[in-house]
Amino acid sequence: MTGQTTVMLIGLGSLGELALEFLAKEEGIGKIVVGSRNQKRGEEYCNLVSMGAVAQGYTPEIEFIALDLNQVNATADAIYRVSPDIILSTASMMTWWYPNLLPSEHRQALNRAGFGVWLPVHLHLVMQLMQVLRLINYKGYSLNASFPDVAHPVLKARGLTPTAGVGNLDEMVPKVKLLGAERLGVQAEELKVTMVGHHALEGWVFGERVGQSPPYYLRVEYAGRDVTEELKADELLFESYPLPKGPLWNHLSAASAVRMVKALLSESQVFLHAPGPHGLPGGYPVRVSRDGLEVALPPDLSLDEAKRINQASHPFDGVQEIEPDGTVVFCQESVEILRQTLGYECERLSPWETESHARDLIQRFQAFARKHGVDLSTE
Repeated sequence: MTGQTTVMLIGLGSLGELALEFLAKEEGIGKIVVGSRNQKRGEEYCNLVSMGAVAQGYTPEIEFIALDLNQVNATADAIYRVSPDIILSTASMMTWWYPNLLPSEHRQALNRAGFGVWLPVHLHLVMQLMQVLRLINYKGYSLNASFPDVAHPVLKARGLTPTAGVGNLDEMVPKVKLLGAERLGVQAEELKVTMVGHHALEGWVFGERVGQSPPYYLRVEYAGRDVTEELKADELLFESYPLPKGPLWNHLSAASAVRMVKALLSESQVFLHAPGPHGLPGGYPVRVSRDGLEVALPPDLSLDEAKRINQASHPFDGVQEIEPDGTVVFCQESVEILRQTLGYECERLSPWETESHARDLIQRFQAFARKHGVDLSTE
């Protein structure tokens, strides 16, 4: 990358809004092009973020363009014209925290099914995007925030691999750093935390699940010394750490996304964590710079072992396995929960059927929510 860089943000929902606010106040980002379906709302929000940034002493260059990922040719033309160095997609067909708005009994039932059952609504739009990028032979970096732990292996099976995901495992690491630094009496940035883990692990790390957790790898170093056992890092990982639920969580996800964008613009390598790098299942430590992204495992852990950890974690998110052609087989218990609650039927999801399943699932969920007093049109 030479000269001014261009970052393209696709999707302006609750996560995309925060990502834009954070990007607008970062030095060295260059031009930000925002693509979303609602032109009036998008232009207004971009203007608001620009004014807020200027009020704080920043001068971002932000441009809005109307963009609908379901319009493949128009999207291809727009991205080809913009020619961004980095694309960050936060687009999804349904907000991830909507099921949490249901009354407790029904919310808990759907949570037991695992997040994986919502894969169709998170996979379809990023699949559309990656098809566009293949069509125009895009050479830049592509980042995806929509369930990359499972979506990216599916996309890889179709030859549509994003560079990496954002969030998820990268959201767990700060908790270990903060609690570990407090215990050692040092600054959080002085600790090096190395983790391998799946999106499913977050439910245990942040106190929402009980019983056996998904497998993971965790190592903590201070001043080049392994302090994992000294810190009892496994206890820190699951220690109580009260946090708000719902859309406020997107502050953490947006911070992770912006950090990855900055790393991909950096001259020197940055060590962080990412879900779904190069189409791998689950999350891994990575080294990132403007030269690209590479998985950065510790000497005592092979890539095959790390992959097995994350593949063994899929069932904790309701996913039994991902077949070589990208077909997702869901856990039978999860299938049965959605059958009984929403009347939705999907034991196997082929990548070619994602859109139809997504629309059916959304329609059934919206009807179920209305039946139980939740009006999603106001959210």
